[in-house]
Amino acid sequence: MPLAARTERALLDAFGLENTAEGRRALVASLRTAADDVDSSEGAPPPGRAPPLLEAESVSPSGQAQTPKQKRHFDVTDYPSAHVALRVMYAGWDYHGFAQQGAEASGVATVEGALFAALKRTKLIAHDASWDTVEYTRCGRTDAGVSALGQIVSLKLRSKGRRDGDGDGDAKKEDDNTENENTESTRGADGDVDDGTKSSRERRQSRKHPPCPPLPQHEHHEIDYVTTLNRALPDDIRVLGWSYVDKNFSARFDCAKRVYKYFFLKFPDDGSKQSCTNAGASSGGVGLDLSLMRDAASRFEGTHDFRNVCKMDARNVHNYRREVYKCEIVDCLDETEWADGGAQSGAGAVAFIGGTRMRNQSGVTSSGGTAARSPPSPGAPPGLCYIKIEGSAFLWHQVRCIATVLFLVGLGREKPDVVDALLDVTKTPRKPQYEMAPDEPLVLWRCEFPENVLSLTMSAAARTQAQTHAAKNMATQLRRAGVWAETWCDLRTDTVNGEDTNLLDVAGDVVAAVCALSAPGRVAGGNAAAKAAHVPLLRRATEPTYEERRKRLVEKEMDKGGDTRVE
Repeated sequence: MPLAARTERALLDAFGLENTAEGRRALVASLRTAADDVDSSEGAPPPGRAPPLLEAESVSPSGQAQTPKQKRHFDVTDYPSAHVALRVMYAGWDYHGFAQQGAEASGVATVEGALFAALKRTKLIAHDASWDTVEYTRCGRTDAGVSALGQIVSLKLRSKGRRDGDGDGDAKKEDDNTENENTESTRGADGDVDDGTKSSRERRQSRKHPPCPPLPQHEHHEIDYVTTLNRALPDDIRVLGWSYVDKNFSARFDCAKRVYKYFFLKFPDDGSKQSCTNAGASSGGVGLDLSLMRDAASRFEGTHDFRNVCKMDARNVHNYRREVYKCEIVDCLDETEWADGGAQSGAGAVAFIGGTRMRNQSGVTSSGGTAARSPPSPGAPPGLCYIKIEGSAFLWHQVRCIATVLFLVGLGREKPDVVDALLDVTKTPRKPQYEMAPDEPLVLWRCEFPENVLSLTMSAAARTQAQTHAAKNMATQLRRAGVWAETWCDLRTDTVNGEDTNLLDVAGDVVAAVCALSAPGRVAGGNAAAKAAHVPLLRRATEPTYEERRKRLVEKEMDKGGDTRVE
């Protein structure tokens, strides 16, 4: 293929345009606009050159001055559009949450802001598009530092062939103004945006879920949304799939279940006298006792009032009852979890960091036998485990508060029945004061929808690019982790300056630190002393009740001379 043709094809792909006469005309218009912008920013010509022509003049091939053609701008509204859902992955560590909330005006980066900037840059939406004009909805909103693998958003995008409304239902799009998901009133900052009121639950249950329109028969019949957007997005945000959706689809209200993972570390049991282990009470309270954590986690399942296990927002949220479908602890050395199959079944990250050496993904050797597990060597770094929580909606910081309680139980500082006490608001009407678990290990892992509502897809080329990108970033992080793992192993010596060291105490401090329950060295004597110094949750100072918070809000409004009615 000639160089000119290859260049033209590359430019068409970069602008997401079709290789047709219409697409080439649109490309020329875009390039002319860019050239005009460059020309307008240039200063006066150097001495000795002819002055520029007047605005109303240009030069024809014969050298005659002529009136220039009117500038042509790329207008998205001139092209077909389609209602599209996007699956978005992001590492949220460097972002101030997912939702914009006007944060960009103060120079604070959000995932949503970066996503909209990419949509406008690739001309999939108009440069002045707003949430209303593109009918934008999102499944969940995560806090600062929280990541996602299965975030779903929907909006109208420029399309190759589908006209707006093709294959959509005839029902009028429902008005979401009564529960505006872009306001604080629907805050569920661990992930979703549901205020939990009775009307909201009834609304979700009564919603009809129209099936999504069929995908194009061939990839080239539609814009490759995944590839196009990933070229314009930052390195820590990726689109991992797209689907046509009905015009009445709501990423928020049509979501049937949200699934979170909270990653944490455990210390492997190498069988030595001074091993770091997760045996809990059997080893003097060192590390995390996963069996106790599982007992406590199961008590969160079901419908409960979670006001003592969240950050209360008395101004906007009035119902704190939520249903947790499942709350479980997944061990990095669980062969069943690994054999069930990778990230789709819940075992993604543990395959790489969990300390289980399997010969292939199925756990079966080439001769048909079961792959052998290599036990961790003495001084091995911690293994990766996670808390997995499923529910229809979550309160503000609910998942991170649950993680804190489970860690306290795993460290032996609380008994599993503390969960029952916290969920019984008649017995415990006030929330005890305690730190939330850190934000970085939390991932909005999946947003699940009724059957046929979504049919996510991505081209083979887009999948290959995304896999390469993920592998590159994973390898970078693992290499960095290897430096600290080597340092950890090097420091686990039997003696320091000729004196024996108590590695169990060190491990206890480390576990407590990574669980955000105490800082290393804060309590002299290690984990045993920390456990002795621990103040039980039910004996701690407490926060104001919901009723007290509401009363205080009314008083503040009265002091301001405003309306005493607080919504």
